Amino acid sequence: MQHAMTLTAGFARDQQAAIRASKLFDRARQAADKHRRHAHSTRQLLALSEIQEQYTITGRHYAGIQAVALDDIRGSVNRVTDFDADLYPLTDHIKGRWMSVAAVMASGANLPPVELIKVGDVYFIVDGHHRISAARMIKRDFVDAVVTVWDIEQN
Repeated sequence: MQHAMTLTAGFARDQQAAIRASKLFDRARQAADKHRRHAHSTRQLLALSEIQEQYTITGRHYAGIQAVALDDIRGSVNRVTDFDADLYPLTDHIKGRWMSVAAVMASGANLPPVELIKVGDVYFIVDGHHRISAARMIKRDFVDAVVTVWDIEQN
């Protein structure tokens, strides 16, 4: 009997987390739409490929796991059309994955660090777009990240 009650309580917590995650995603999409209407065009994440076209990479080094301010994450390696510059989701096709990540985060569970590349003062997302977006929506200021620093020179 005790085991059944534990399973039921766990299911209820999971269901509540899923409902909260769905509401968070809807709020994030509304924020992206609001930004798009007010700015007449959505501010996009910076594309790392544009940096690579304008600069020569003179070195790369592993900087370890760091707590990175969400406001310093302004670019992406490959997802500039899925998230805006504030990491709000731009499309509904990522909702399922986004909600799963948000539900886990809202439950207090730890997720692996995201992976970032730092160029100057700007961080670019290699892996972890959904985690960073969800972290912003649940009012976190920092995210743990595995950071690689790129040294650059103007072309």
